Amino acid sequence: MTLIAPVFLQRFRAFRAVLIGAALSVFIGFTGEYSANQIGYEPAATHLPPVFLVPFLFCVLLPNALVAWIRPASALSFFEMIMVFAMGWIASTVPDQAMTKYLLVVITAPFYFASPENSWETIFFPYLPEWLVLSDRAAARVFYEGLQSGQSIPWGAWLSPLFWWGSFILILLFVGACIVVMLRKQWVEHERLQFPLGEVGLHLISLGGGRGQSGNRWIQAGAAAMSLVMIWNVVSFWGVWPPVPIMAEHSRVLSLDPAFPGLIFRMNVFVFCLLIFVNRDVLLSMWLFLVFYVLQEGSLNLLGVGSTSGTIIHGGLAGIQSIAGLVTFVLFGLWMARRHLRAVWRHALGRRDELDDAEELFSYRTAVFGFLLGLLFIICWLYAAGMSLPIMALFISLLFIFYIALARVVAETGVVTLDLPINSHQFSIAIVGSAQIGRGDLTALGMANGFARNWRTFTMIGTSHVAWLKSRWRQHRQAGADPLPPGRVSAGEVSASEISSRHLFAGVAVAFCLSAVASIGYVIYAGNTFGAQNLRTDLGTDRGIRFYDLIVTWVNNATQISDLEILFFGSGVVMMIVLLAGRVLLPWWPLHPIGMVVVMSAPVRNAFLTIFLAWLVQAIVFRIGGPTLYQKVRRLFIGILLAYLFWQLVAMGVDLAWFPDRPHRWESY
Repeated sequence: MTLIAPVFLQRFRAFRAVLIGAALSVFIGFTGEYSANQIGYEPAATHLPPVFLVPFLFCVLLPNALVAWIRPASALSFFEMIMVFAMGWIASTVPDQAMTKYLLVVITAPFYFASPENSWETIFFPYLPEWLVLSDRAAARVFYEGLQSGQSIPWGAWLSPLFWWGSFILILLFVGACIVVMLRKQWVEHERLQFPLGEVGLHLISLGGGRGQSGNRWIQAGAAAMSLVMIWNVVSFWGVWPPVPIMAEHSRVLSLDPAFPGLIFRMNVFVFCLLIFVNRDVLLSMWLFLVFYVLQEGSLNLLGVGSTSGTIIHGGLAGIQSIAGLVTFVLFGLWMARRHLRAVWRHALGRRDELDDAEELFSYRTAVFGFLLGLLFIICWLYAAGMSLPIMALFISLLFIFYIALARVVAETGVVTLDLPINSHQFSIAIVGSAQIGRGDLTALGMANGFARNWRTFTMIGTSHVAWLKSRWRQHRQAGADPLPPGRVSAGEVSASEISSRHLFAGVAVAFCLSAVASIGYVIYAGNTFGAQNLRTDLGTDRGIRFYDLIVTWVNNATQISDLEILFFGSGVVMMIVLLAGRVLLPWWPLHPIGMVVVMSAPVRNAFLTIFLAWLVQAIVFRIGGPTLYQKVRRLFIGILLAYLFWQLVAMGVDLAWFPDRPHRWESY
């Protein structure tokens, strides 16, 4: 009897965490799409999005705090909270702009928007793999225009594209997870990356304990101050008084001259709260490089020097310079990790070594051979879609370089809005030249818009943070500590956590699938019921036409990187080498290489004021009170974040009730 009870308790606790996480995942997948399509919000646009944080805080964290206060033994343990948090985070990488919007646009657009005017049928339809698109014109029409009376949703027409895209996406995500497993120890233990978004997650989880903590007064002060500001702004919806300028519409541009790009002054409270957790040297480098590139672009414009090859890099020559720095940064990181990667390979082959994979999401053997087999599937899938092997080699290399770059940069900067100025399929065409690429390759590269531009879903950002949270928990457990515990932890809970730990990856995989079913299923239902072109989000009318018009542009206009752009690419490589050398060799070196990597990201440029103020606040805090005061100020901003998310939810309700036709935008990225 004494042996059966603990085992039952362990299984019950493992099951309930997955069950709660599964319910949260379905809720996130549905509400993310509903709020975008029916209300006009974009709650899934960031790497740690409100569509996840709001339901986690108010549907999981708050109830658990109440249970922990009344009956601590029944509350979710720390690891159970991590399981739920991880599942919700991964589920948020699906709805709307995260993945669903891009994927469904690629699937549905060609047979609905094709016309004699755009010449799609003559230019690329002969090379279009119909098993990847909604080739039934009637099904495509009712998706965009809505069903007539008596009609039903033609689910059968969706089976083929959803199956093949779904299998590809799952394998691509698994390959990304394998890369995370192989690199986690290098990033976390050797390079000691900070993972600011993970730190925020730990602070939020710590609030679910239902017991007093030393920093709660700072949290309460931040929440109270932010609540006053948010209440003021919600009341301003009725024109009673002007709002505090923290909403999307409150943006100003400072420009030295018409030839110079402007510095954007816009305050984003959500991003600001998260940037407080980022190291000062990273913040300093980010805003300094933003100023540098404004001056460089303006000077080039005054001299009449610009990009003319049509590589579609935002920022022209400066953008190419930044991309060169990004590629160099990733390759240098992989070179620095070469000994660790060699040890991972030896471990996967069963050779003796001291490398331990107990802290990983799964074993190194699974990671190495899973990566190789998954890569083989991706190659076969792309080949069947019409992509030739030489183009595929370049495209896949750039794809994973960009994916690793985004995961690595967010792990160190915590920038929740990070994007890149060009996508891997576009850069592949720029390097080779569209005139040198066949139409089958161009068509396949055009369809890569469904996954090559999804910086949220496929870049391993969520997976790398899940792996970091898991290793952080194990490290504290092995040291006998309880990292930011939400409640009392008994021996039974520890055992249950150990069992759940081995299934964390399975849990987040289930979360992704459930969110995908809820998200994609709802969009198909809403499109057929109301007409996708009548929804508030952009499904096809802009992106669908633009994505496939790119193929026409590539066919009709020869595009290739120019000699001048090659020169600036080389200068970007040299600049990054100098930054990396200074960082490695000189302890006093003030500039972080990441500043150059992220500077041409449009969301980062839009956050110039927010980045500068976060750096300024940290500089003042460290000057006045040092690390001790900084730790307290971080909790102050946790309170600000909580109040901001709560009142944003209230504002959404106000918009639904009083302003359904013109909802107010709190954030713009």
